[in-house]
Amino acid sequence: MTHVVTDNCINCKYTDCVEVCPVDCFHEGPNFLAIDPDECIDCTLCVAECPVNAIFPEMDVPAGQEKYLAINAELAKKWPVIASKIPAMEGADLWDGIPDKLPLLDRGAGGKPVEPAAQHHAA
Repeated sequence: MTHVVTDNCINCKYTDCVEVCPVDCFHEGPNFLAIDPDECIDCTLCVAECPVNAIFPEMDVPAGQEKYLAINAELAKKWPVIASKIPAMEGADLWDGIPDKLPLLDRGAGGKPVEPAAQHHAA
């Protein structure tokens, strides 16, 4: 069994969970963290560390958020491992508890989101 990062992590990306993971199974995307289900050892340490309650054991994922099991598996394959705590996203506390954030999930390259100015210059 694995653990699953769910909807409430989007646009928050607190990384308290990363520091307690003994197997480095977290992967960092622009505005979300994903757990590699092949690496997770089901230790449960990350669950209590998540300040927005976004991590659940696979069998306890809230109704309607089961799709995050596949999302975690997909994104963990393309994003880099994160093993150290970094600051949460700017405004993370404002996103805590906002429902149905999946349309906001940035599936792009892992790491920090592109700044709006950089997006403008890249065009």
